[in-house]
Parts: sequence; structure tokens; C-alpha cells
Amino acid sequence: MQSSIKLSALGAVLALSTAFASATTITQVGSYATGAPNLGNDNTAMEFVPGMSTNVPGFVSDGSTATVPPGLWSGPIAGSTWVSYGQTGPTTPENEQPGGIFAPNGHYLFKTDFTLAGNATAYSFSVLADDTVEVFLDGNPGHLLVDFAPGLNGICQIDQPNCRDVLTLNELTNPNGLNLLTAGTHELDFLVLQLGGHDLGLDFSSTITTATPERFSWRQRRRSVSYQGACSDMTPPVSGAAY
Repeated sequence: MQSSIKLSALGAVLALSTAFASATTITQVGSYATGAPNLGNDNTAMEFVPGMSTNVPGFVSDGSTATVPPGLWSGPIAGSTWVSYGQTGPTTPENEQPGGIFAPNGHYLFKTDFTLAGNATAYSFSVLADDTVEVFLDGNPGHLLVDFAPGLNGICQIDQPNCRDVLTLNELTNPNGLNLLTAGTHELDFLVLQLGGHDLGLDFSSTITTATPERFSWRQRRRSVSYQGACSDMTPPVSGAAY
């Protein structure tokens, strides 16, 4: 009988362990251009949104993006490349940039999609931009992750986010990000702000950790109960008992 009780208790513990276990998944997200290798990232290639961006005279965009050599910029950040709507970086002279001009001052929207298996429990997000950038989720500026840099402009903004110093944030520096990184598919939006009338680009990389509860193993519990019954049936008869 004691063996039966021990086996039953062990089975119950195993069943409960299965019920409350969770699987940890790390999703890697980073900037890469249309048609370029994804560099191990789980998101879609970066897309330019011309209808919600400043008009570039003489240039018609199809929404694709290009890999841009960094030149004077820092990076690219590991697992990513600099991207833009064309060759708008510091290694390309003005007459060879889209429309034959530097990107006019204004706003330029880029986006990408990614999917999370569960709610985020941790994340790290790093970004560079020329001149600076606002980052938000799901097309909603109220779901803000990174705000524009104020202040003076040199090659790009002096304050972060800029093109020279990688800005990194995580669940400790920006805990509100966890509330936004929920299970499901999300759109990550980058509104690049052009202030200096010269080069323009964007580079980012991120990892997101999620925990997904595993299903309760009813089969394991049934086996425990069945095993208990089998052990009870094998209990030896008590000496002297009448049958």
C-alpha cells in the first residue's frame, strides 16, 4: 500500500509540473533590406512607406529598401544592416542619391513585422539613425519605445538616438516595453526625422524573450491513476484474514 501511495504522489507531482512548465523562446529582430539575407532575423525585410513620408522630388518609391554602407556612421549593429529607401548614405554623393538630391528635411516611415509566441518577459533593443528616429509599435505613436532626440545637429543629432552612438534599452530601462510586446504579430514602426538636409538611414537590432505555457499532460495523470490501481490490486493478502 505504501508503494502505491508513493507512486500516486509522484505521478501527481509530475502532472502538476507539466501543467505549470513553460517554454522560453528568443525572437531576433533586426534591420535588413528588401531581397537581402535576413541575417538570422525572424522579422520581415524593412519596408519604406512613401505615402506617409516626405516627398522626394524626382523619385518614385515602390516601398522597397536598400542596404546602405555606413561610411561615417557607426555600426552596423550585429545582426543588422543600415537601410534606407535608396542609397542615401554618407558614401553616396548627392547627384547619385534618389532623385539626384539629398533627402529633404521631413519624416520618413519604415516598418517591419514580427511574431511573438507569448508575452515578452525580457527584451533588448538597439538603434542608430541619421538624423534621429521615433520608434513605436503597431502603427500607434502612443505605443512609444524610443522618442526623437532633441537639441543640436552635426553629422546627425548630438543626442541619442543618432548615427554615431548606439542607443540600447531593455526591460529595466523601459519596462513599459513589456506591456506592448504581447503574444501575436506586431508591426514595428520607425519614423526617421531628417533635419540636416544631407544623409539619411536607419539601423536596429533586438532580441525578445517570451515564455509560453506548455499544455497540461492529462495522459500522464491518467497513467498515474491507473498505476495506483494496479499497485492496489497487487497488495498481498493479510495473514489470517477470512475470505
